[in-house]
Amino acid sequence: MIEGARLARCGLMSIETDAWKNAVEAVRASQHPTARLITATPAVGPLAVMPGAYNPPTRAHLALAEAARTRGFDVVLFSLGTVTLDKPETGLALHERLQLLAKIAEGREGLGVVLQNRGLYAEQAEALRALPGVDQVTFVVGMDKVEQIFDRAYYRDFAGTLERLFAGARLLVAARGTLDRRAFDARLAAEPARRFVDRIDWLALDPRWRPISATAVRERLARGEIPREWLPEAVEHYLRRRDPVF
Repeated sequence: MIEGARLARCGLMSIETDAWKNAVEAVRASQHPTARLITATPAVGPLAVMPGAYNPPTRAHLALAEAARTRGFDVVLFSLGTVTLDKPETGLALHERLQLLAKIAEGREGLGVVLQNRGLYAEQAEALRALPGVDQVTFVVGMDKVEQIFDRAYYRDFAGTLERLFAGARLLVAARGTLDRRAFDARLAAEPARRFVDRIDWLALDPRWRPISATAVRERLARGEIPREWLPEAVEHYLRRRDPVF
């Protein structure tokens, strides 16, 4: 846990708390794949991890974490990366997102937050398996991320990196937008995903969460709207106090 007691004393929602910024910079500066727990949630045994930019966190993120918990995971971690592939640096700063995720996880059994510094899932898995007590990592992702994982454009060593990823991690995949179970089955029927089919499972998610994305939230915020129905209470309250919103 990163300076957990000091962060708690400073207050989770204090935007000027240097401890949050320092946590981000310390992980970002590491030259090696690094993951550090932000919350005190114990990471023991099989671990479910939800990588994302969380810009901002939404009710869909929370629903996905709760769905993963029903699959028998004692711990589900929101994983915020200091490097995120294909995500522009707009909206909330990383330390703001980190605070909000910690606030959302606070008081919810089995939910926590981890900060890591890699974009590729194989390197994230390496960092996460170094956490005390972790013996297996399952990434909880939307179908759009599965398409990214099997896209050669993101790799120098496509085949080798996939082998590393699935040697130490599994995928638990939920529908996203128009990418549903049919798209999932089609992807797994084709190479190279077919070689790893025993490491990839489907996660049923209430369809009402599928259209909600952080991008859609940012678009509404840019129009001066606060989409209350899409945001956890802590995020909504924070955005109402933030000036400017974005």
